[in-house]
Amino acid sequence: MSATNINRRQFLKAMAGSAGLALAIGACAPAAPPAAPQPAAKAEPTQPPKAAPTEAPKAQPASKEPVDLQVWWRINPTVEGALSVFQKENPNIKIALGDLGEAVYGTPKYVTAVAAGKGPDVAYQNRHTFGQFASRKLYRPIEDLMKRDNIKKEDFMAGPIQDLTWQGTLYGLPHTAGTRFWFWNRKHFQEAGLDPDKGPTTWEEIEEVAPKLNKKTGDKFNRYGFLPNFPPGLSDQLLIWAMENGGSSMDPEGRTVTIDSDPWVEALTWCVNCIDKYAGGYSSAASFMEGFSGQPVDPFAQGLVSMCSYGNWMIDQYSRFPDLDYFGAGAMPVPAKFKDKKVNWSCGWTFVIDPNTKLVEEGWKLIKWLEGPEYVRAAGTVGLDLTTKDWERQKLPGKPIFAPTPPVYKPAMEVMEKEYYSKLPDREKKLMALYLESENYAVGCGKIAGLAAAELWTGFKNAWEAALTKKNTPKEALVNAKKDVQTALDTAWKERG
Repeated sequence: MSATNINRRQFLKAMAGSAGLALAIGACAPAAPPAAPQPAAKAEPTQPPKAAPTEAPKAQPASKEPVDLQVWWRINPTVEGALSVFQKENPNIKIALGDLGEAVYGTPKYVTAVAAGKGPDVAYQNRHTFGQFASRKLYRPIEDLMKRDNIKKEDFMAGPIQDLTWQGTLYGLPHTAGTRFWFWNRKHFQEAGLDPDKGPTTWEEIEEVAPKLNKKTGDKFNRYGFLPNFPPGLSDQLLIWAMENGGSSMDPEGRTVTIDSDPWVEALTWCVNCIDKYAGGYSSAASFMEGFSGQPVDPFAQGLVSMCSYGNWMIDQYSRFPDLDYFGAGAMPVPAKFKDKKVNWSCGWTFVIDPNTKLVEEGWKLIKWLEGPEYVRAAGTVGLDLTTKDWERQKLPGKPIFAPTPPVYKPAMEVMEKEYYSKLPDREKKLMALYLESENYAVGCGKIAGLAAAELWTGFKNAWEAALTKKNTPKEALVNAKKDVQTALDTAWKERG
């Protein structure tokens, strides 16, 4: 990898077919591609045997009269600015933008609306719950539209397309993707006599350097070397730690929940012990993080945490702090027994069409536009303008750095690379290249989640909180979480025959 350019071949490699994303859950033990278990011998964990594609109802011709298209997404300046460009180009389609609401621990607003026949024409959905909802026919199949308009699946990242397919039928188009990312503060490493260019790659190395990075006045921590429960907003942190330890959420058939198995118990126990040994216990660490609640700048950005397991989207956020000397890796730290094996998981957002809408053509036209180069340029223009204004407001030195998460559609990715990534500073180019590489071995969240995704993510959250607060032992917390998830999974399979 060049120090000054993102190699185009590597940039697009993430779309060519990512082996890690295609692996079955049973084959998701941390592994570099050469040493990974053979996925061909495993069944897909969340997909039953392939069936003939579901036929969608024929789309009605686009209306010749102006229409109001209901779109549930996120309401922010970038979205609103991009949609205004679409509306100028398509004056007969008036966008009525509504907020999607909760979409990680279930999407009650969307599910309730569609079940009542009052869903939005187009909606933004998280990929981890996709199989759960597509299997309930809450999205319109789009195979017919793809074929008619000659849109090729191979022009998208392979993993997201697989996550959005149920029984051989595609139910949505992926818009973004993202993986977990490991960050460390180079300045802190230098101060502690550590190599600033090489972050820990194993759990044992984390434990070795964490106390060297801590700073204390008496019993009070002025800086934490490592907090496994940072950031507090990521309640599914348990998932990445368990995967690093060889854990999988379900059996290869996607019918039995396995979050109470040894890899999960060991991972949660390790996290609890790290907080006790290197962070003064949960109460101290939790109190520290609560002090940053509602603040726009997190403790890592402020130099108060030296290492963190976060997400690739923070590459852009952390680039806005010129005094923050940091680097990172897309391959997450693993126990020494899995040393050199690459582990990550990928998720992202998707556009879907309501199965009951009469405005299929108008909704599909919008989705195609949002997937393509036009949206990248429109959103990029707004995003760069907002970044520039924020840069000027804070009187930051140098030129504004704008490193948005890449899209997953090849034509859009090419524009992103040419018009935005090619202008990034050296560090951000390297970090973005590491992220793109991680998509090649990451496991798709659709494969992880199965038919009880909302319940599984809630289970992650509940087990995490119960163990860290010492309400339950790690084993007890995971056993309790499994019960609700397994009940939901059994019900889901029964309903689907």
